[in-house]
Amino acid sequence: LGARRWLTIGSLQIQPSEFAKIATILLLANVLAGRSHLVEQKRSFVAALSLVSLPAFLVLKQPDLGSALVFIPFLIAMIFAWGIRLRYLVSLVLIGLASLPFLWQTLKPYQQKRILVFFNPEIDPIGASYTAIQSKIAVGSGGLFGKGWLRGTQTQLDFVPEHHTDFIFSVVAEEFGFLGSFLILFLFALLIAYSFRIIHQTTDSKARLLALGIASYFCFQVFVNIGMTIGLAPITGITLPFMSYGGSSLVANFFAFGLLVSIYKERSIF
Repeated sequence: LGARRWLTIGSLQIQPSEFAKIATILLLANVLAGRSHLVEQKRSFVAALSLVSLPAFLVLKQPDLGSALVFIPFLIAMIFAWGIRLRYLVSLVLIGLASLPFLWQTLKPYQQKRILVFFNPEIDPIGASYTAIQSKIAVGSGGLFGKGWLRGTQTQLDFVPEHHTDFIFSVVAEEFGFLGSFLILFLFALLIAYSFRIIHQTTDSKARLLALGIASYFCFQVFVNIGMTIGLAPITGITLPFMSYGGSSLVANFFAFGLLVSIYKERSIF
């Protein structure tokens, strides 16, 4: 749809937004850990907001609304854990609400339609709502045990667009059913529990903020990607970590969890 999200270097394509998320988390952890939450509240809040706003704005201009939204949860989680006062968080929420009319006007028409059909999928069943409806049909048709490997009619016959990337969970649900979907959710839950265990055991403030940022970014992507396949979230271009097709996403997620392992080895109480 006219989006420019990749840098092409010879035969290699790189999606910078995937690495921008991790880089911003690293930078934000470094900046916040070097400041005292007792005396530098206002300056730290402005600094954190500025650091996140720039890459989020650039990603939004690609346009890639889904990836731009990923910056919000880890920003809130990290400044909250750092010790920001509640009034600053309330101010951030109010600023976000006040800017909604302006942000709505900056969205592309297809992005606006995706949000509208989230609230009422029936307004355009063969247009903007088509993907959401077909995805829910695929998930529901899997039943308890699924239709079997490569036997899903909705996904294999391309009734569900982009089923190898954004809607990979629809493939899992249709071909492996409720039990296969539950297994995937259980594995994601283990990774998330592992992440928060590291946060709890980490002794260094910078490492704790970094681990929390990675955990927040991972949780948000899992929730939104699976949520949009079953109608619990608007359709966005967010990938499902470790499952969606895409080398940049895979490398970025391995890098993020490599950082978590490093934190566990070097900065944790065993």
